[in-house]
Amino acid sequence: MSEDRFSRKVFLYALAFCTALLGIGSYFRFRKRNIQGSILGPDRETGHRLRQVRTDFSPASTIKTKVLIAGGGISGLSSGYYLSQFGISDYLILDLENEVGGNSRYSETNSLKYPWGAHYLPQPGPESVLVRKFLEENGLVQGKDSNGNPIYPEKYLCFDPEERLFYQGRWQAGLVPRRTGEPDAQELLFRKIINSWQNKRGRDGQKAFCIPIDRSSRDPEILKLDRITFSEYLKFSGIQSPEILWYADYCTRDDYGGNFDNISAWAGLHYFCSRLREDEDSPPVLTWPEGNGFLLELLQKPSKDKIKTSTLVERIRKVSGSWEINAYDVKTKKDLLIKAEQVIYALPSFTRKYILGEKEALLQKLEYSPWLVANLFVDELPQGKGHPPAWENVIYKSKSLGYVVSTHQDLRALRPGSVLTYYLAFGEKDTLAARRSILPKTWNLWKEEILSDLKRPHPNIESLVSRIDIMTHAHAMVRPVPGFLWGGEREKLAKSESGIHFAHCDLSGISIFEEALYRGFEASKKVQTVAKRS
Repeated sequence: MSEDRFSRKVFLYALAFCTALLGIGSYFRFRKRNIQGSILGPDRETGHRLRQVRTDFSPASTIKTKVLIAGGGISGLSSGYYLSQFGISDYLILDLENEVGGNSRYSETNSLKYPWGAHYLPQPGPESVLVRKFLEENGLVQGKDSNGNPIYPEKYLCFDPEERLFYQGRWQAGLVPRRTGEPDAQELLFRKIINSWQNKRGRDGQKAFCIPIDRSSRDPEILKLDRITFSEYLKFSGIQSPEILWYADYCTRDDYGGNFDNISAWAGLHYFCSRLREDEDSPPVLTWPEGNGFLLELLQKPSKDKIKTSTLVERIRKVSGSWEINAYDVKTKKDLLIKAEQVIYALPSFTRKYILGEKEALLQKLEYSPWLVANLFVDELPQGKGHPPAWENVIYKSKSLGYVVSTHQDLRALRPGSVLTYYLAFGEKDTLAARRSILPKTWNLWKEEILSDLKRPHPNIESLVSRIDIMTHAHAMVRPVPGFLWGGEREKLAKSESGIHFAHCDLSGISIFEEALYRGFEASKKVQTVAKRS
């Protein structure tokens, strides 16, 4: 009996010890940390100075230049890049932020690079001649394959695994939700619809959907797709599956910032047909730890000494045959007058009513999607049931677009620490209400929302995160609502007037690197043409 009691006693002590160990392990696995962080981003108070009607402008200095480029996003930097190629070196780029790049900005912390917006470039198709040439002249093409297609360095091609989806309680490869692991009848129908448009040409001989979009067919039968929403088109075509409808909605939120019931059907089909090859779920992409910040650095090389940041362009007007630009230096808090022979307007078009004094009804048709980007610093990559961490990680039916792993392309990624770049697009129809909902939110509220979303696939995420930095974009990207792309409005907005040329990619109706590069190139060509005449 005494031996039995001793054995039971030892067993109970051992059980208690093991339970304690499990409890300690669980504590460390799910412990709450004192997570640090901040909200970064544009200085709204300074930006809203545009709305003021000033009568006290008193320039502390005057600068003369041949060409003034207003805006240092990708389209503004593209303008400078191509002006330099055309032999025009006397230009100045002004930007409100303390760093140029717009949605392609990035940061670096403790040798970790991570994006604040655009994070990849689809491998350009044959219509994207300008992008291909840009990549070639910057050493990003190693040669051509037997079909004449560019061969890109291995380190810039997205490493496997490229993408995964958290669906039905576990991770699956790819982003199309599959209940059985195999395509069902609705997915096959969706693919058939997309395939039918991919190589379709209009009666004018042009492909239906191209990048840049101005190369697309102008066949009225195809352009009719711009009058209805993408959700209406899919449902009319027989798509009823909640999974496929969710996938289509996810894709429009990802590229346009809007739900598929407020994005035009033409734009929705363009997302798939201008980039994908037959039966692909997503296009082959080029990517870098800093995202499109890599391309940003290449673009601004010729303009390094011609960029003035922390400078708000307040007014632009024509005076005695030349252009006068009223600007405000945020750092010195002094007014600045710039006199230029020509202007490239690479600021978002909604600012034209303040800076140029335009009152046209065309400006009222512009809609911009608000975005939030958060960078989460983690001690190690979160795991999960199913497939291992991928470059892009998406959660089914989440309000967010998921996250990308910044170290996925980093050859030193064997180290445990990383940065997860988390994206949230406010896709609802009322963009004004969405913007107003963003402004009062504190960092703590955003932190809780982000962690709550990520806890679905990663219950221990809070124990892995040491810092969360957040950036909100009130007007992140133009939204291709029905009627905007092919209703004539954007073409009118893009028309040059008396030496002022418009370059922002919202004139394409689609906010992507390829369109911004194209707009900057076209504006620079117009500057060159005017300069030659004079």
